[in-house]
Amino acid sequence: MKKSFIILSCALLASGAFAQGQGVKDRLKAHVYTLASEEFAGRKPNTHGDTLAVNYIREQLKALPGFKLLAKDGLQEFSYSAYRSLTDEGNTLKAGKRALVLGRDFIPSVTSNTGTFSGKVIDLGEGKARDYEGKDVKGKFVVVHLTPRSYSDGSEQRSRETTALKNGAKGILMVGQPLSNLPARWPSGPDFMVMKVSEKAANTLLAQKQLEATVSIDVNTEHTFNVVAKIEAPEENNPEGDVLILGAHYDHMGLEEFEGEPAIFAGADDNASGTAGILELARYISERRAFLKKDVIVILFGAEERGLKGSRYYAEHPVEPLDNVKAMVNIDMMGRMPNERTLGIRGLGSAYEAPALFASLPNNDNLELVWEFREKGPTDYSSFYAKGIPAFSFGTPHHVDYHKPTDTPDRINYDGMVMVYNYAVNLINRLAFEPLRLTYRPQPQK
Repeated sequence: MKKSFIILSCALLASGAFAQGQGVKDRLKAHVYTLASEEFAGRKPNTHGDTLAVNYIREQLKALPGFKLLAKDGLQEFSYSAYRSLTDEGNTLKAGKRALVLGRDFIPSVTSNTGTFSGKVIDLGEGKARDYEGKDVKGKFVVVHLTPRSYSDGSEQRSRETTALKNGAKGILMVGQPLSNLPARWPSGPDFMVMKVSEKAANTLLAQKQLEATVSIDVNTEHTFNVVAKIEAPEENNPEGDVLILGAHYDHMGLEEFEGEPAIFAGADDNASGTAGILELARYISERRAFLKKDVIVILFGAEERGLKGSRYYAEHPVEPLDNVKAMVNIDMMGRMPNERTLGIRGLGSAYEAPALFASLPNNDNLELVWEFREKGPTDYSSFYAKGIPAFSFGTPHHVDYHKPTDTPDRINYDGMVMVYNYAVNLINRLAFEPLRLTYRPQPQK
């Protein structure tokens, strides 16, 4: 009799997911358009847009039957050392005896170390590894020429910095892209200077063959929140008090410079889409709460773009002990399902049973599933795996609008979001509505 009840319950749960149909799509779309709206201004931590997002998410969870807000009315406040920024004074550059002008001729990168610098200047062309062959740059400052663009290319800049460091340079001066800064949390290397300079300034420095500089940088403290709510399974269904955590980060990059102009980085895919997905999964659970076999804690994390700050803070300061948490499921970017219907799932190496679990899940939309077995990745599930919890993360592929102002709600594939939601529901049915326990798999020793 008990066995037939379980089968009936699962059938009821599965049919319910598809019965919602268009309603799920409309709600997902409404969440994304709200969170990625101009009013929310990119949800940058420590801003008004961040506060608007927090309040919106809290009210959505508060309205779901069975959910109760944890922490302080649903908000877990935290602060952290955030991105570095130039100080108002104390940044100088001289070519010989000639003083160059901050903002016109040069700008120290916030990846630079602070302090006073002086030494010889040499031209290293593109600054790739081959350009250093047969050249002694130890203790010198190298001028490198980036690919001309109307915006700063962080990946190229970082690559040139790393190459200069490996070859013993004392600093790098980059030419070819706007004098602007990308966010940075730490310097590239100890006693290493990083600057961007104009073409004219670079020629002046190379003619003089000598520079003197000072770099002054502050590290900012920011404050933001995790939004936390919980729904409890009926006590008779969950005598051991098992817990499942669902999470996504809601923050993004806010107002930043792009191609020389201020622009809102709306973050529709990253990660208004994942936030919307978690809110709808919370609704799904709420409507079937009588069948729950685990308590479910829902967390929308702040400051992920600052380096997983919110999830790491929660993992170190959980609102409720982590002892009974049996699994964590994260969504980071579910809004750009390609024609190939590709969905990535990270963390299959975090539990011994995970490959068999995912192999057995229904795939009603014929998604092309890309399994990643690595236990850690650059999103919030890693914070929980580090605490001994099996953890997984869903995501559709990166795209040309990633971390650009063009990541807007009109470019989201809402039908694709429903497909990801449907697949996530199948996992939630197993993890939350069955007494399934996963066994944590430690990271293999290298």
